[in-house]
This record gives sequence, structure tokens and C-alpha cells, in this order.
Amino acid sequence: MSYYAIGIGGTGAKCLESLIHLAAAGMMPDGDLHLLFVDPDASNGSRARVADTLTYYMECKDRLDLGQTNLLKTRIDRADPIPWTPFNDTNPKLKEFFHYDNFRDSPAGKLFDVLYSRLEKECPLDEGFRGHPSIGSAVIAKTVDLAKDATWRAFCDKIKNDDGVTKVFLAASIFGGTGASGFPTIAKILNDDKNLDVTLGGALILPYFKFRDDEDDTDGGDDSDGTDDADDGDDGKLKANLKAKSNQFLMNTQTALKHYHLWNRTGIYNAVYLLGDKFRVDVENAPGGGRQKNAPHFIELYAALAAIDFFQKDIGNDQNAEYRMASRSNTNLLQWTDLPDGENVRSSIGKLARFAFTYLSVYHPALTQIAEHSRDVYRAPWYVHFFERRNIQYASGSLDCVEKYCSDFLRWLANIQGNCSNMLTIELVDYSTYAERKADGTLDLKSPKNFSNDPSHLIQSQRKSNVLSKHWERMCSSGKTGRDAQGIGKFLRALYENC
Repeated sequence: MSYYAIGIGGTGAKCLESLIHLAAAGMMPDGDLHLLFVDPDASNGSRARVADTLTYYMECKDRLDLGQTNLLKTRIDRADPIPWTPFNDTNPKLKEFFHYDNFRDSPAGKLFDVLYSRLEKECPLDEGFRGHPSIGSAVIAKTVDLAKDATWRAFCDKIKNDDGVTKVFLAASIFGGTGASGFPTIAKILNDDKNLDVTLGGALILPYFKFRDDEDDTDGGDDSDGTDDADDGDDGKLKANLKAKSNQFLMNTQTALKHYHLWNRTGIYNAVYLLGDKFRVDVENAPGGGRQKNAPHFIELYAALAAIDFFQKDIGNDQNAEYRMASRSNTNLLQWTDLPDGENVRSSIGKLARFAFTYLSVYHPALTQIAEHSRDVYRAPWYVHFFERRNIQYASGSLDCVEKYCSDFLRWLANIQGNCSNMLTIELVDYSTYAERKADGTLDLKSPKNFSNDPSHLIQSQRKSNVLSKHWERMCSSGKTGRDAQGIGKFLRALYENC
């Protein structure tokens, strides 16, 4: 069986980022996972980071034969291009997209003027819908063509080739532009297609961050009278005035939820997960482009867990729906036990974290050094068993892609722990064993040579003896491990199972 997930906008992409890492930890049900990213902002920094994560994962999966193990268990496929965008033009504007000048004096043109301000009509949309779902809904409804658009046609062909009802999960924010517009619109298009037999689930993300520089700014920048800022024709000024405002997030959310309730806009979903946090983290107000590169956040981990919950359950059209709530036992504290199925999540992520930590700090440096010199000078039992009869140069490409994925995973995990409001304490990971906060406030990895020698407390509330010298001893006596693995996969399988 295959599963399908669509990340809409920057937040939706980051939810799929967490889903990729949970798949690497073996938490997905058996079957392939197909991903599609939707974003008019093709250069969005957050989504670009997720594309790198997916590339590292897929390279590892393609290069390695690990046998039957939870490590990188799920085969992931992606829709190209990344992301799918409704725009072919490099600098689209709403009025040009709908050819407004051709009907501006007609009744339809007058209605268009009522629905959209002059600023909304003239602002370039190459960096997204800028917190205006009314723009995004119109554009997405016009451009998502399941039969003609190559990306959507390929995605839907995969669904048609699956046996039985196929589960499709969408993730998006409700308080911005792209996610809020795409979440109901794309689901309706999929649901209305008679050629598809799908069960729809979705994570609708409520506000969980705020912009550092606009909490006291009450100017919505909306130019609702159509007379001011749009007149100068300066695209930069237009973009500066048409942008999301975090002091409007709650109002936007309230309005959207009321709209969904009154018009049953989520009725086409078989399961909807509402996720948010009262302690919103500060982020830079970068409306789009490469600068919009927000760090991972634990709410996105919840969204990934929601996707797995949806994929695992037998969810149909039962009118006697369940309404369940997940919350922290202590408002100001987040622990593993606060996550759905927290013990399993801690165990799975913990094992992958120890694998990544140990590989980066001990084995990758050793193997890199061996590859650069003669392998004959190295006689550690684990190396002799796994590599003696094989040219280490042959495996160097596989080892490098594992290094990239492990670094990416540990960086993500550090931010899940460290990227939060100062009103909230998170006790999931002790990232000080391998990461540090830089001068600009971002969290990044230390040099592997500066990783701790005793990562016993890497996963908080789960002390596991993992002194690196002890792991080395276990590796040296693990010759019978992973018989169904092949090549370099035998070594990596043994490393993982000894963590």
C-alpha cells in the first residue's frame, strides 16, 4: 500500500520535513510514501531546506541495502518539480493572471474590484500569496488541473494504480496565504474527481509563531481603498505593503474556522487535526524567497505524527466521528509523554539520534581517513569484518550521503528542542552534546570531533549507556548482524542495531 502527503506552503513543507525524519526512524506503516509540495514561492528557503532533506534520504535509500530494519524503512518518492507552482511567469500579478484589463469595465470587472483591492491586484506573487488566502484560493482553483497539469496527472496516476481506497494527507497553515487557500481548495478538487477513490486527512496548523518586528504594527498594509501605495508601480514597495502580519494571525484563524464551520469546508475530509501553540516563537518577517528559512518547530512534529496516525487507522466515512484532544500535562513544559504515543516516539527517534551521533563522531571520520590512506593499516575487528575484502573507495559515496542525512537529522532534532518561546521549557533532547547556538541565534552542529564522548543523556528522560568506547566494543563483536543486508548496508545495519 502507498500513502500520499501534500505540503502546502512553507508550513506544510516543514510538516513533511518532520514526516521524512519519522520515516527514517521507522515510524511509517509498511508501504511507499509519495510527497508533493505546493508553493507559488519557488525559492522559499524553508521548502528548499526540506528538498535537501528529501534528497539526502532518497540517496541513502537508493544506495544502501539495509535489509529488514526500521532504519530508512520507507521508500519515499517525490513529485517533480519541487515545488509545484501555479505560476509559469517569473513575476506574476493577480490582474495579469486573470487578464483583468480585458474585462475591467464589465460587470465582472466591477465585481473583481469589489473582491480585490488595487494593491492585491498589482502586487507580484512570485513570493507567495502574502497572507491573503482570497488571492490564493482563486489562483489555485484555476490552476490545479488533475488531468492536464503534468505534475498533478502523474501524482493522480499513482493513486489510480493503487489497490482500493488511497489515503491522502494534506498539511497547511490556516493563518497565512498559501496554506489557508490550498487546504480546502486542493482537497475539494481531489474529492470531486470521480476517477479517484481517496480518503482525505489533514493537519491544519493554527498560529505557532510571530514576527519579531510587527507586533505593534496595526497597519495591515492592505490598501483597501485602492488609492495609495499601488500607484508608484514599485514592486518592492508593493511587496512591503502586501505581507502577512502576525498581529492578524488570530483574527485570520478565527475567521477561517468560522468559514469552515458555516460552509462545511472540511466536510470532505475524513480526519482533520488542528494543531497550534499559545506560546508563539519569534521568527524573522521574511515574506518569501530564500530569506524565509524558518527553523523546524515541535508543532510540525505533531503534524507528522498526525499524518502517521491517519495512515495507520481505518478511517472511513463514519458519521460517529471521534473528537480527541492532545495537550501538555504542564502548560509550560513539553516532554516525550506529552506527544501522542510518546514512548514509541522517544524510542524510535532516540535510536536514530544515537545512530546519527555515533556515525558522525566516530565511524565516518575513521572511514574517511581510511579511504584517504591505505586500508591495510587499519585492523579494528569491525572494519576487518565489514570492509577488509572491499575497496573502501567503492563505498565512499554511500558513506557521504549517510553523513549528509545524519547531519541534517541531528540539526532538525536540535531545533525541535531549542526553537521555542522563552515561556516554554522543552525536555526532549540534550542538543548540547552535539550542537550549539551561533552568534545569529541559529542552532547548528559542532564539529564532530567536539561531540560529547558520553551521549547517555542525548534523549532526555531516557538514560541509555552509549559511551562511545562501549559501542565500539559492541561493533567489534557484531559479525552476525544483518545477514539480509548487502555491502555497506551490513555495516550501517550493525551500527544502528547496536545503538
